Amino acid sequence: MSLGFVHACEQNHLNLSIIGGGGVVQLAAGKVVTCPLDPLFIYNFAFGIRLAYDAAGAAAAFKAAGRDYAHVLASPSSRPGLGDDLAGLGYRRTERQAYRRTAGTGSGAPGLLELGDGDFDAFLEVWRDSWGPDDKTDGREEAYRRRFRDPRSRPYRTADGGGVLLLFDSGTTTQLCHFAVRRSAQGRGVGRRVLELAAGLVPAGRPLWLFTAAGGSADRAAAAAGWDLDHTATDWILDL
Repeated sequence: MSLGFVHACEQNHLNLSIIGGGGVVQLAAGKVVTCPLDPLFIYNFAFGIRLAYDAAGAAAAFKAAGRDYAHVLASPSSRPGLGDDLAGLGYRRTERQAYRRTAGTGSGAPGLLELGDGDFDAFLEVWRDSWGPDDKTDGREEAYRRRFRDPRSRPYRTADGGGVLLLFDSGTTTQLCHFAVRRSAQGRGVGRRVLELAAGLVPAGRPLWLFTAAGGSADRAAAAAGWDLDHTATDWILDL
């Protein structure tokens, strides 16, 4: 794990989160990033807390963005011991994220088809189907649409339409996000195969990465596809 790569990942995800007019508030240490189109905590977060945590300033930034929670991402770019301090402030640890990486090969990806603007509804339908009754995209469609259509984004699907993914090229890295496999195709190695192919869509040597719940299905698929675990980060949330 290199701190430079951690910073590059966090800047990439900041840029993804503020598509559609999001905000960035500088704290005394670290930043608060908020997404007006998407209330999901993944796109509303504070990070890079290297010194004392300005709890009041962070809470004010989240409230100003219409959020009823504050979310701090404790990653290697944060100071050691931040999690313990957050727990003392009443924050609860909600999830641990695994950041996995591979390198682009530029060799192409037979079986993955690039999508255009008119394919958004089909893309979102696969995403929703993958979650089944746990789908929580209602009211968040515009956020997905803008990410799909951003000029830095490259959406793809498998030839049979069973899987979708979006590559977001920002800064020195490419993030693989909005990755989903239809329920009817899950458990058959489709996700692993897509992740094996994805490196071919990225120029040779360029870092390609994703983050997902540690130990979850996407994390297991990435590990099986040969993606290395670079680092982990922990989500801490406080209800405001």
